[in-house]
Amino acid sequence: MTSSLSLDLHIGNAIPHGNAAESAAIITLWQGLQDYFVQQAFTAQGSINGKAQSWLITLDSSRLLQALENAAVLAGGFDAYREAHVRDEEKSLAAVLNLDIACKDGTVSEVEAYQVATVFIQQIILAANIALPGSLQILDARFSGAGAHRFEAQTFDSIVFYGALKCARHGQGPALRTPAFDDVWQWLQTCEVSTTHTAIKSINKVLFTLLKVAEQRHEYSARTVLLVLYQLEVLLACRHAPAPDHIRQRTRLVLGSIPESADCFKELYEVRNSLFLGDQPVHRPPLISHGSGDELKARIGQHNTAVELGTALVLALLQDLLSHGQQDFAFKEILLRP
Repeated sequence: MTSSLSLDLHIGNAIPHGNAAESAAIITLWQGLQDYFVQQAFTAQGSINGKAQSWLITLDSSRLLQALENAAVLAGGFDAYREAHVRDEEKSLAAVLNLDIACKDGTVSEVEAYQVATVFIQQIILAANIALPGSLQILDARFSGAGAHRFEAQTFDSIVFYGALKCARHGQGPALRTPAFDDVWQWLQTCEVSTTHTAIKSINKVLFTLLKVAEQRHEYSARTVLLVLYQLEVLLACRHAPAPDHIRQRTRLVLGSIPESADCFKELYEVRNSLFLGDQPVHRPPLISHGSGDELKARIGQHNTAVELGTALVLALLQDLLSHGQQDFAFKEILLRP
């Protein structure tokens, strides 16, 4: 065991989606993060069943930032660069993040380092995509470093967050804010999302489920619908509502009026009911390729719009909690007699 351990996270597909303006915003975010995580205190469990303790994390994202800047310079934006990559494999989508894990009060074992690194990566996925949806993806990932062959890196897509952002910007969904990354990170710290492997608090149930949504790829099936609807019901304390009216009303209380085009509640509940009745089609896991996204969207049993609109609502509700320094909503029911 050592006082610190350094490891690299190699990301085969690290360039997210984005037009020129969105790409510039993502680069600006990562430019700010380059100096943010230097001996940053981070509380997490060093093992699945261990006690949470304080660690010091140093994140070197310079190679990721360089890859993002290179893509923007060469092609004008990430989407254009991704198109160029299809035609020329030399235009790489890969990048590397380096993490140094240290313990304030002792030594660090390999297992502890990779455990803490995994929790940290999950939290930065949440923080980046709450601050700027679609700003971070980790696909085709692997660790390198001491003992890396014994640990498997997790992968998270940014496409559902980017879809939510597009819905919001096109007027279909709620307006999404642009909170400062530091505010998001500190709020996640107060939620204690990194200190347990089993979510008990409602906010952490939602955040853990948001990670599971990020694990989905091009296919937004009934399973993804369940995950999105679960988040909305937990956030708004509507887990036992039999119909979408109650959750729709509470969403409007928090976010204000919702455009009719963004009212995805009816479809979300219909899909859930059909799944329980066994009426939903089930697809085999698809081949994921550059051109498979459009084909999958046209397939029966896909729920792209509902999932993306639902995720936009989840992000808007989380941003509202963040802006007020809260972790849950409190609703008071009022009896009105005619």
